[in-house]
Amino acid sequence: MEFDAYFRGQNERAKAKDADNEQEDMGGCVEMIMSSILDLQSSWSSSLSSDLSLLSLPPPLISPVASGAGVACDVEGGGGGRNERLLELEHARHVTQVRGLVGGEVYGGYELVGFGEVEGGSHGISLHTGIKRPGEMDEAPISQSEQDGKKRKKKRKKGPYIPSDEDLEGDDGQFGIFTKPSKQELALMEDSMTSVQTGEMHDYQLEKRDEIKEKEKAKDADEDSNLDRMVERKLSHLLPPRMAPGAVAPPSSTTFHGASVRDYQGRSWLSPPPGVRAVDTDDLSSHRSYVPTRCGGTIKGAHAKGVHCIRFSPTFGHMILSGGLDGDVKCWDVARRKLMRTYKGHTAAVRDVAWSGDGKRFLSVAYDRWVRLWDSETGECIKTFTTRRVPYCVKFYPLDNNLFVVGQSDNRVVCYDITKGTVVQEYNHHLAAVNTVTFTEDGKKMVTTSDDKKVMVWEWDIGVPVKYISEPDMHSMPAVACHPGGEFMALQSMDNEVKVYAASNRYQLVRKKSFRGHQAAGFACELSFSAEGRFLVGGDGNGKLWVWDWNTGRVLTKFNAHRKGPARGVEWSPVDPCLVATCGWDGEIKFWDNKK
Repeated sequence: MEFDAYFRGQNERAKAKDADNEQEDMGGCVEMIMSSILDLQSSWSSSLSSDLSLLSLPPPLISPVASGAGVACDVEGGGGGRNERLLELEHARHVTQVRGLVGGEVYGGYELVGFGEVEGGSHGISLHTGIKRPGEMDEAPISQSEQDGKKRKKKRKKGPYIPSDEDLEGDDGQFGIFTKPSKQELALMEDSMTSVQTGEMHDYQLEKRDEIKEKEKAKDADEDSNLDRMVERKLSHLLPPRMAPGAVAPPSSTTFHGASVRDYQGRSWLSPPPGVRAVDTDDLSSHRSYVPTRCGGTIKGAHAKGVHCIRFSPTFGHMILSGGLDGDVKCWDVARRKLMRTYKGHTAAVRDVAWSGDGKRFLSVAYDRWVRLWDSETGECIKTFTTRRVPYCVKFYPLDNNLFVVGQSDNRVVCYDITKGTVVQEYNHHLAAVNTVTFTEDGKKMVTTSDDKKVMVWEWDIGVPVKYISEPDMHSMPAVACHPGGEFMALQSMDNEVKVYAASNRYQLVRKKSFRGHQAAGFACELSFSAEGRFLVGGDGNGKLWVWDWNTGRVLTKFNAHRKGPARGVEWSPVDPCLVATCGWDGEIKFWDNKK
């Protein structure tokens, strides 16, 4: 109540002060008008007396007439006895009557300008008069009030009006809208502020805030869990437990099993042996492969459980990576059949491994839903990646070792940027888990296969497929191998047949080429070509190794490679013309050649 009474008194005093100022301003304006009229009379008498005598016109007479109705400027005379009212201004108390010339008429080279112009409002009135020669002063001079009005408009355009020091001078600084708040007003404002605004919160308020945050986290976790359950609803009984949001990758470790990390010449254990030459991929005719005839070596107990995949090192093929169902990744010396380094970090079975183009790094994916990037030489886990989905396959982009793609259980293929550590592109058109990713046309296109029995062709870095292959008689094709010439690709179909598709242009099925005889239904047994593409090898569900002639499709030979399970992984050496490696769920890695 005291606060309202205080401001009410301020408003009344301000209104009384404004009324007094208005009366004083009005009186000053009337005096200014009268003085202007008298000055005008004297100027007419001196400058236009000769002209007026020639025209037989009486000299202009100016006489003030008092009135309380308003202000008017009358012009009488001008030779025709005309009487023109130029302007009327309300809220004034005097009338000024002018007899003489009409504004705008020319007598003796002079023109009366602005005769009887009156401007003003409730706080001021001003009269503008003047005499000019022809061609000068086309417009009446701008009054001070007009200039002030234009300045105020410019200020409004630039932004909110900020009171200046002049606004705070005098009574406006004490009673106007720019008055600084008093101590009482400041105290009331402080009392009205909440504890959150002041930053002084009580313990029970902080506890309540923490409780709300925990509820929001639990709600987000439930939403993520429901999304995981929806995405994996068909395979949830086959997949490992779902990953909690914000989970951290388990720590990694490595063990070196060789005699020395570097030899007497300072070369790394990962360097290729002297004398080994890479195959010229531009001239495959110079490299001739041969059909293996025997088992040239066996690594027993390579993993505590089965071996799921194997990969020869790029270019020279002197090392081989193996991913086991025990969660370990191991690197072996091919020539000596010796274990060199073990990479530990996955807590579930390893699904796939992939070398980088230079062989200095490799990727591993496992059923623990993590993708790990390893340093091949030191065994350090450089980075970990996850989308909380099960990764099924992984491949480095052939034109950039900082990019790689992962086929996942949520029907997507995602592309990671190693430098950023994030997903930079998604390919999401499959209706089931993605099993394979194969690059064709020198990395310009990408072919994916899925459990939805479809094959899709993508332009690199474009999330819409350019080719959609789906036929009523098609089966799922969980293994793909690209021919070294780059013109064809072989796909392992679940109807016990290897189908061939063109790897460029229209990606059509090549019906004249097919490879049969093996029993691979129900198992994703891999395929591989010899270095120059003359032979195709593959495993089957009975643990056998099959060798076909690429040109004729005829079965050349077969071996009982593995027992107690399928021959899951098959790889032909990129350098050795007759060396083939296989792995199976019996925990063994075998090498096949034709040497005596």
